[in-house]
Amino acid sequence: MLENGTFQKLIMVMNKHVPSTRKTLRDLMSQNEPAYVGKDGNTYRVSKDELEIIASQIEDYERGGIKIPILIMTDTSYPGGAWKVMGRIETKVVSRIIGREPDTPEEIRLFHPHFVDLRKRLPSSTTVLYMP
Repeated sequence: MLENGTFQKLIMVMNKHVPSTRKTLRDLMSQNEPAYVGKDGNTYRVSKDELEIIASQIEDYERGGIKIPILIMTDTSYPGGAWKVMGRIETKVVSRIIGREPDTPEEIRLFHPHFVDLRKRLPSSTTVLYMP
């Protein structure tokens, strides 16, 4: 078994691509080359086509409330494992894109087929956050 410090370092390495701060959909849509900077210092570009897909799923006023990339978090609380997306607007978008009702208005659980579908449709505007 890994020592606690070693395990924490492993999680940090696995999450180095996650941005320190996320930008709103509105902010990214106003950029010529939408991108965010990960904790590793690398710049990750976001597809304008994907931003348009996300924007088409929500009201104009919600564009300033959704942060990109949408975080898909591991959900170790579910037996057998799953992923989840949290946040009212994020949940709404993901629910509409994968065609599955959310578990609550603030959260949607994703099983493997949903995860694959979402990542296939929104590869640059979603990212995986590994949680212990």
